[in-house]
Amino acid sequence: MAYGNVNVKFSPCKEVGQLKSAAAYILGKRPDQIRSGIKKTEPHLYNALGCDRDNFANNVLVTRKLNGKSSSHLKPDTILAHKIAISFHPADNERLTYELAYRIARQFANEQFYKKGYQVLFAVHTDTEHIHAHFLVSNCNMQTGKSFRRGRKELVEMSEYFGKQCEANGLVNSIRENFYGSAERRTRGESQMKKLGKRSFKDELREVIRIEICEPKNCSFEDVIRALKEDYGVECRVAGNTISYRHPEYKDKNGKPVSVRGSRLGDMFTKQGIETELERINSAEYEEQYDEEDEEYEFEW
Repeated sequence: MAYGNVNVKFSPCKEVGQLKSAAAYILGKRPDQIRSGIKKTEPHLYNALGCDRDNFANNVLVTRKLNGKSSSHLKPDTILAHKIAISFHPADNERLTYELAYRIARQFANEQFYKKGYQVLFAVHTDTEHIHAHFLVSNCNMQTGKSFRRGRKELVEMSEYFGKQCEANGLVNSIRENFYGSAERRTRGESQMKKLGKRSFKDELREVIRIEICEPKNCSFEDVIRALKEDYGVECRVAGNTISYRHPEYKDKNGKPVSVRGSRLGDMFTKQGIETELERINSAEYEEQYDEEDEEYEFEW
């Protein structure tokens, strides 16, 4: 199975101002972007399905009104649109043109959003080494008025679909065999402990490893290993591509420290898994999106 890099970790648009700002950002038409002189996309690299590509925000509000959903007096948790992105690995740039990325993005938008009844604005950005596309998806179904779902199930489906697109176009560096965030590996004993509301020493290791991976100061695999020792007393042993962790307090029945391989914790906790996630977080451009009261960051590979 092939999976592509789909990012849904963006704050949704909950205000009309945020919706309009997000649409302008995708098209590179916000005042700050224009002043910078950096072009985010080109007219032939952006489009919309189910609405006018240059009037997305107003079209979304009209759709909500037609479905009996007000947008003039929004409740605090009302979601108007979702932000989603797909990105390609720079190692595929020799095979990937902006035009091919646009065709992939359009097909992705059609299959994952428009065919399911949701208006979508999308654009391929051209201002970074890693080619990527942004999508702004209306939260209101055009026919039923139902909200768009973007939970884990939907993310897996989108990642799988995008992976197949990359595979079909020979973009081998932009796919992975395992879905990021795949289920952790647990023994029967661990599963029983979890059902009883108890935590195993492996759960504690998983938690601190995740914390260090997400820590901004840790930009490399070596940074994570060093931080685990300094911050939590977790000793790590690396042999080639294999890593094992030793909990500072857990010992076996004979009082000896116990080590566990990263592969026994789950794919994310192997050396490759840590490096993959660091690449996702730290090796990508962080594009700042500013609203009057909100600041968001997006990340790719």
